[in-house]
Amino acid sequence: MGDFAKETDAKFEDGYIRFSWGKDQDQRVYEISEEALRQSFHAHDDTGSSLLDAFEKGRERIIRAAQESRNTPTDGVIELGSGDFETNNDTPSP
Repeated sequence: MGDFAKETDAKFEDGYIRFSWGKDQDQRVYEISEEALRQSFHAHDDTGSSLLDAFEKGRERIIRAAQESRNTPTDGVIELGSGDFETNNDTPSP
């Protein structure tokens, strides 16, 4: 497991990666689907190791998407999909 996966307590569960991001009261739980990891971060297949590798490679874009969606009204997990990682979201923040 890579540093980003360890830092976020990322786990492979039933076709997605579940992870935590934020500090203290701002910490939220997120999920990224296997589809999003394959489309946006080129996971080779749907195995846990391949999805976690893609999760590591997508660190910067995943952090940015998590930060942008952290105020999403939900009682549970925030789902991140392929649309959260489209090309127009790839421009670095100032």
